[in-house]
Amino acid sequence: MQANGAEMLRLACCLAIERGIEVCAPVHDAQLICAPVARLEADIAVTQAAMAEASRVVLDGFELRTGVVTTRFPDRYMDPRGARMWNHVQRLIEEADRAPRGLFG
Repeated sequence: MQANGAEMLRLACCLAIERGIEVCAPVHDAQLICAPVARLEADIAVTQAAMAEASRVVLDGFELRTGVVTTRFPDRYMDPRGARMWNHVQRLIEEADRAPRGLFG
């Protein structure tokens, strides 16, 4: 099952990129895209179509539904499952910024 999911996401990312979508990253079973606000809804539709096509290819004609979470600047997307890691990395960055610099850094 996971192999099929990975293959669908890989194919969906390829299709979206070929269709001019700026795919920033795959996120578990989704795609994080970036688009100007004026083109956002159209790019979302293209991305969803790419994901539907990928599911049809991998699942022998069966089409999976997709949902959308839209985030607009200055907000940022945050998956609650990644909050702990995000906070940890932010603390490490803050600590590194406060650390004394050596001869070459």
